[in-house]
Amino acid sequence: MATTKAVSAFPVRRQDFEFGEVPRYWVNGDAFMTHVFNGMSALFPDGERFFVASVRAVREAVNDPQLQKDIGAFIGQEAMHAKEHEKFNRGAVDNGYNLEALEGWTRKFLSVADLPGLSNKKVRLAATVALEHFTGILSAQLLRRDDIVESIDESMRNLWMWHCVEENEHKAVAFDTYKIVYGEGALNYAIRMGTMMLATLLIMVAIHAFVAELLRQDGKLFSGKEWRSGLTQLWGRTGMFKQIIPEFFDYFKPGFHPWDHDTEFLLKRYRKRMGFQSH
Repeated sequence: MATTKAVSAFPVRRQDFEFGEVPRYWVNGDAFMTHVFNGMSALFPDGERFFVASVRAVREAVNDPQLQKDIGAFIGQEAMHAKEHEKFNRGAVDNGYNLEALEGWTRKFLSVADLPGLSNKKVRLAATVALEHFTGILSAQLLRRDDIVESIDESMRNLWMWHCVEENEHKAVAFDTYKIVYGEGALNYAIRMGTMMLATLLIMVAIHAFVAELLRQDGKLFSGKEWRSGLTQLWGRTGMFKQIIPEFFDYFKPGFHPWDHDTEFLLKRYRKRMGFQSH
């Protein structure tokens, strides 16, 4: 097992955010980018529960006491993320959006894991490892980007900063669990890589489909201006997704570990900003 360089026994922070004053376009007054984040929020409740179930299913095979402690904190953090995003998703109807329908789409995407040949503990955990890598590097990208953080309305900013901090605190837990339980032989490495490619395809299709559906609900589906501006913000030279491509491909390197991307400085900065204790 690779040595985890960051926080150990990271805390579970109980949160109870209020979403009564969220404006319709809460990311820089921009419909497209608001719907990127709305779409990701629609992925989280069932996605986080999938992650928890995948790790919990193999937990009894983990003998390392520290990793057992971190798995417990991982489960607690992910449960809180699911709860808070589900609460926001229910409240989005006040702005005219049906995120509950998109949560149903999320369950359909996750049902791929029930297909013959994929419905086993190893593949489900490998999918969790892959998606945790994606959420970890995307969260770190957001925390690096003051322009994006400050563009989020203050009614939503703490939710996303909290979520991004905790995704980076526990970003290696599923990875380390996979390596301890299954090892890193050629077959298990190949399963991780193949699962990452499938998971990436599904997550990219999901996010863009969710944005399209939310723009449809907004009456802006066929707005060329929205799509040009939005896709540039995602995939342009400094785009939010374009910027994580190098870190994404690091995953495919033999010997890679999530803490090869050292984000401890970001954690310290944002824990201080939010008044969090490290432990």
